[in-house]
Amino acid sequence: MNKKIYFLSLVFSPAILFAASGESADYDIIERTINFVIFFALVYYFAADAIKNIFKARRDEIANSLAKIQEKLQDSKKAKEKALNSLEDAKKTARDIVETAHKESVIITQKVEETTKIEIENLVRQYNDHIAFEQRKAEKLIIDEILSEFLNKDSVALSKDVLAQSLLKKAA
Repeated sequence: MNKKIYFLSLVFSPAILFAASGESADYDIIERTINFVIFFALVYYFAADAIKNIFKARRDEIANSLAKIQEKLQDSKKAKEKALNSLEDAKKTARDIVETAHKESVIITQKVEETTKIEIENLVRQYNDHIAFEQRKAEKLIIDEILSEFLNKDSVALSKDVLAQSLLKKAA
C-alpha cells in the first residue's frame, strides 16, 4: 500500500507544480500529457490487479488447454500402439491359420490318396475275384455240358481216363 501512495504522490507532483506556477501558456500539450499520465496512473492503480488476474487466468486457461492436448496426444499414442500391437497379433494369427490350413490340406490330401489307393486295391481284388468266379462258373458249365453230352450217349463207352483228358482239352 505504501508503494501505491508513493507512486500517486510522484504522479500528482508535476500537476501541483504546474498549478502553482500561475503562468498560462498557449500550448496545452504539457497539460494533456500530464492528464494522460495521471489517467494512466489511475487506471493502473485501480485496474492493475484486475488486468493481471485476467492475463493470469488466460495464461492458466492456455496452460490447462495445452495440458489437455498433451494428455489427448499421449492417449492417442497409446491407442495407436495398442492398435499396432493388435494388428501384429492379427497378422500372426492369420499366418498361423494359413499354416494350419496348409498342413490340414496336406493331411487331407494324404488321407484321400490312401483311401483312394485302398479302394482301388479293393476294386482290383473284387474284379480279379469276380473273373475267377466267372471262370470257375464257365468251367462248371462246360464240364456239365460235356458230361451230359457223353453221359446221354449210350453208344459210346469211354473210360475215365479218356473222359478226364477230354474234359481238360475242352476246358483249356
